[in-house]
Amino acid sequence: MNDRATNTKIISSNIKRIRTDAGWSQADLAKNSGVSPAAISLIEKGERIPSLVVTRKLASALKVTEAEITGSVEQNSQEINKEAHAFFRDYGDLADLNEADKEIVLGLIKRFKEQENDKS
Repeated sequence: MNDRATNTKIISSNIKRIRTDAGWSQADLAKNSGVSPAAISLIEKGERIPSLVVTRKLASALKVTEAEITGSVEQNSQEINKEAHAFFRDYGDLADLNEADKEIVLGLIKRFKEQENDKS
C-alpha cells in the first residue's frame, strides 16, 4: 500500500470511529460540519481524502484536533498519565465540579477505558 492509500485509510477509519463514538450518523456529521453527506460517505469509504478545509470542518464539528483525524499525533500512555495527573492536581476532586462537567469527565474516562479494551 502506498503512502497516500495508507493515509486515506487512516483518515477514513479515524473519522468513522470518532463519529460513531460521538453517536452521530453521517447525516449528523454533515449537518454539524457543513460538509455534504456524499463527501462524508466517500471519505469514510476511503474513496476521497479530505482537503485541509474539510478536515478542519470535521475536526471542529467533532470537537477533536485535526491531528486526531489525520493520525499524525499519537500520545503514549506516560504522556496521557502526566496530563491526567496535572488535570486532577489543578481541578481537584470530581465532587467539586458541577454536574455537566462531571458528566463530561466521566464520559471521557469511559471512552478511554473502552479504547484501552479495544487495544487488548
